[in-house]
Amino acid sequence: MRPPSSRQRRLVILTLTLLAFGIAFYGGSRYKGRSQPAPTISGVAIYPPSPLPDLPDSDDTPLRREGLSGHWSLLMLDPHAGETRSLALVRLLQVHNHLASDPELQKRLAYLYLPRRLEQAVQEAIDGLDGNVHALTGNTQQLDETFRLFGVEADTDSAALYLIGPQTRLHALFTPDQDIATIAGDITTLITTEP
Repeated sequence: MRPPSSRQRRLVILTLTLLAFGIAFYGGSRYKGRSQPAPTISGVAIYPPSPLPDLPDSDDTPLRREGLSGHWSLLMLDPHAGETRSLALVRLLQVHNHLASDPELQKRLAYLYLPRRLEQAVQEAIDGLDGNVHALTGNTQQLDETFRLFGVEADTDSAALYLIGPQTRLHALFTPDQDIATIAGDITTLITTEP
């Protein structure tokens, strides 16, 4: 058998090069946009967004998936509600007030407050606010399970804020040591950059 000529070798190399280029081009164009980098924020960005934990499934569930679907939600779990003035609720309302200057953003975002114990005075105060701030309740077992799923323990000093997207996926969490202006800026960045 005769070895291939230099012309045949060049033809094989050219064919393999074109084939590799075609495969790379196809793969790159097929997955274009799926590998966008996470938006830069000061909080903890969860990228790609993570599905919410499986919440207790009951009619009395304090946090229902269908209630979270279709809009952005900022969730505050408060393990110390009723013990003292609720610093967690104050923090949630501070973010709400900071973002109030952007009415379009406010329409896209619901503020959810889930305390271990919801006092009547707090419920009445929240009812007096605009329609996108909601206090959630549930029975003790459901509340305990929801807090456990989010990793909020009874001895936690202050819970984090969780940003949940319209497809009920967790996009970010904001720790207690972050200031309100930074959290508001991060939320604006995430909501305006995500489809």
